[in-house]
Amino acid sequence: MSRTKWRVGLGAWLMAGSLAAQNPPAPAAAPSPTPAQAAQPDGATGAAPTPRPPTTSTGAIATPAALPSAQEIFDKYAAAIGGRDAWKKLTSRISRGTVKIEGIDGTATLLVYERAPLDNLSMITLSNGAVVRDGVDAKGGWEQDPTGKVKSLEGARGVDSRTGANFYYEVELGKVYPHAKTMGQRTADGRLAYVVEASAPGGSLRWLYFDAETWLRFRTDIFENVLSPSPTTIERYDDYKEVDGIKFPFKASARGEGGSIDFRFTVVHHNVTVTDDEVARPISN
Repeated sequence: MSRTKWRVGLGAWLMAGSLAAQNPPAPAAAPSPTPAQAAQPDGATGAAPTPRPPTTSTGAIATPAALPSAQEIFDKYAAAIGGRDAWKKLTSRISRGTVKIEGIDGTATLLVYERAPLDNLSMITLSNGAVVRDGVDAKGGWEQDPTGKVKSLEGARGVDSRTGANFYYEVELGKVYPHAKTMGQRTADGRLAYVVEASAPGGSLRWLYFDAETWLRFRTDIFENVLSPSPTTIERYDDYKEVDGIKFPFKASARGEGGSIDFRFTVVHHNVTVTDDEVARPISN
């Protein structure tokens, strides 16, 4: 996935999704709303209306001057997840969890190694024993399919993988997205949110959703094709828990063209030894 703090294996998901193609899932749900539809409260129906003006949490119309800047939102988010000082005390992470992938029977397992400043490797082991990996190293992003073939990530996907591999990504959003701008307030997934439009130089356009009350980020819409009215992928994050002084989302999901995948973390350990071998790019078969 585009790397978030639960950042694990979008490449693995896409490859696993290709495996699922031989066992087609049930008919897909209705397509994602267009940006115009997304601007409407949950439950709105009918043709895509003109986006309503952004509103404050009290329902009044918010003028551009009344909206917090993207950096102010990023700062509040950083504080909500423990603060930059707490994050900077961490230098590595090993996470384990379970994965459910649309179209693939059984529950897969997930193992993620992360090490500051940007080394990481994630591995999804499917119930049939097939393994997919992806990661980032000094040379950039890569992914390995179940046959053992390793491919470097190029273009926007390469930029996004390397950008998100920053171990301190969550508290350095202002550096990662220097030209981010606040779009306004919108209701999404039943929550009032501030929406920030952002992209790393050369990376994909995305909308970041921050809860207007808690300031926690709960959703990201990713537009790999900027001309498309609908996001390529929608990521969601939930069940934030405090771990070693920071807040970490123990549940996440992604919905998009490759199908859907749901993650649930069960173990998260910080400041543990992560060896070079554990984050090394495998040799391609």
